[in-house]
Amino acid sequence: MGDPGGYLDGAVHRLPIRVYYEDTDAGGIVYHSNYLRFAERGRTEMLRALGSGHTDLVQSEGVAFAVRRCEIDFRWPARLDDLLEVETRIADIGGASIVFEQTIFIVADMAAKTERRLLVRILLTVFCLNPQGRPVRLPGPVRLALDDLQARDVIS
Repeated sequence: MGDPGGYLDGAVHRLPIRVYYEDTDAGGIVYHSNYLRFAERGRTEMLRALGSGHTDLVQSEGVAFAVRRCEIDFRWPARLDDLLEVETRIADIGGASIVFEQTIFIVADMAAKTERRLLVRILLTVFCLNPQGRPVRLPGPVRLALDDLQARDVIS
């Protein structure tokens, strides 16, 4: 069985997600806001794979991430029982911010018997915040891990 947290593939983190009944509307189509939940899982698992899980950051560094901006382009719907893959990559790193580019693909559409179709593209910016809610610089270990990941993208 694969890692439930997905895996790093070069500079891209890949997270498989199955569409369950709870993810869909009355018509069996994934409800639009659930794509944000899927993307959140992708970002969380990418950071965890880099050694910077949310709980660890709060406990060791006293910081957390908050979404500042999100752009979503819905291209195609997913349906009940579809197998999806959330791809997460770093688009940009600032002093206190990270811009993630995320794409959600259908890997296997059981009903239509199709593979690998782009469903959603998301561009999302998060800021690193201290306990008072003010932006602070990314912790050194996080910054190093993200810089290393971005370097993998340049080398590929």
